Amino acid sequence: MYNDRLQKIEKQLRNAFPVKINYDWVTTISGQIDPIGKMEEYDAFCEPARELLNRGGKRWRPVLMLLSCELVGGGNSALKLTPLVEFPHNGSLVIDDIEDKSEWRRGGKAVHLIYGDDFAINAGNLLYYLPTSLIDSSNLKESQKLLLYKYYSENMRRLHLGQGFDILWHNSPIIPEPAEYEQMCRFKTGALARLAAQAGVIAGGGSPEEAELLGSVCENMGVGFQIMDDVINLTEGNPGKGRGDDIVEGKKSLPVIYHLKKNPEDLSKLEALFKSAKEKGFEKAAAEINEAINLITSSGALKEAKTRAQELLDISSKTISDNFKKSEASDLIIYMLQNFIK
Repeated sequence: MYNDRLQKIEKQLRNAFPVKINYDWVTTISGQIDPIGKMEEYDAFCEPARELLNRGGKRWRPVLMLLSCELVGGGNSALKLTPLVEFPHNGSLVIDDIEDKSEWRRGGKAVHLIYGDDFAINAGNLLYYLPTSLIDSSNLKESQKLLLYKYYSENMRRLHLGQGFDILWHNSPIIPEPAEYEQMCRFKTGALARLAAQAGVIAGGGSPEEAELLGSVCENMGVGFQIMDDVINLTEGNPGKGRGDDIVEGKKSLPVIYHLKKNPEDLSKLEALFKSAKEKGFEKAAAEINEAINLITSSGALKEAKTRAQELLDISSKTISDNFKKSEASDLIIYMLQNFIK
């Protein structure tokens, strides 16, 4: 059931961003009736975006959009809109890796290390704007399109506010409070989950009230997922990235914040380990990474963060059960909530 939806989404992503750029595609996204330029040149500067998309990913955001549409009886009405959440997510990863000076993403070199910062930034920004053409070409009513543009713009603004806080905190001595960290996550990770729910509901013929309710639930879901991502980074390591690369990037993730709330005297020690790890780079910083992780683990901060993630995901599950009719779609959303952390 879940995999069937994934296959449909992958096909739609390829339709929206073809393997080879053609005139019809350029005409559609640019509004230029007879675009000038060689297609191989379009291909050349689009390749960094395609590179990351082709490496795959969890794709849980577009799946969430489909399920949100089904939840309000809309069937597959949201399928063609699924790039609306997957493309900007990938664009944010491209830009994020440049800002964080990351070396790896999804099992390969970070895109900017292959194509250069200039091509990568342009490709990342293209992925932000590209999927809006799907709103224009959809069969939705003008009132629905207007709502989708409102939701898209608002959530993209949220995404960048969240990223701004994340950059500020790992480039300064500021230690945020847990509530501040969760707000950052609501912006950075929760925004596209919120958009997935809102767009799915509207495409499925649901009401703005239903879109706001489910959007809030899925924003909460995004926060829980991000906290679990923090925990996994410091335990077994995220797929396609190295264990503890958050240490190298100097990120004040929730486990770090929890540890320092309990042990403020460890601040200078952790700062020194983070600094040394960043200077050495991931490949040479195993000792610093392991020492920092062991210190954070010793206080129970990792367990505490995982418990908080579970609380948020449980709240999301209950809200769906309490407010939406039981169906295959509701069951699959709850399945996502319950199985992500295992």
